[in-house]
Amino acid sequence: MRVFFELLRERVGSPLSLASLARDLAVSPTTLRRYLDILQALYVVIVVQPWHRNIARALLQAPKVYFSDTGLVKGSDGVRFENAVAAMLTKHAQFLSDTRGLEVGLHYIRTKDGAEVDFCLSSDGTLTQLVECKLADCSPHRALLRFAAQFAQAEAVQIVRDARQEEVRGPIAVLPAADWLARLAA
Repeated sequence: MRVFFELLRERVGSPLSLASLARDLAVSPTTLRRYLDILQALYVVIVVQPWHRNIARALLQAPKVYFSDTGLVKGSDGVRFENAVAAMLTKHAQFLSDTRGLEVGLHYIRTKDGAEVDFCLSSDGTLTQLVECKLADCSPHRALLRFAAQFAQAEAVQIVRDARQEEVRGPIAVLPAADWLARLAA
């Protein structure tokens, strides 16, 4: 389990293939699934499932794993920033569920051709927000533009850690991360 944990620290924000890790560790994928469930139950990791209208189909796709404690992340500033956003969005979703009785989910969205948005929030089975995280790039992410057009009902936001001012570029709001994250409930 310790080696599995160390490998997770290096795979933050990437789709997680338990079958591949199981081969590397010479254990059963079922064992790794149990380890992941234990780490999630202990609030050590946050497992973000992909968004799909068909829940059974979403479960077949690879989840992403983040850590509740950003200090456990091994990676670049971008990876640590994405992990911090995942932890804050998780708290936001839990707060809305607990205080307002909403069924809020945190997901990521990805297509077969590799277009991906870091996070999306859903409420009662409908996408409400698309969130892309960047360190300094204020130009709208191509995949975010694509999904903003596909899910017009969802607010599309690109949060930028080092941005100084808010901008609206088409359907996408490019916002300083600190300002946007401060407005989250929780």
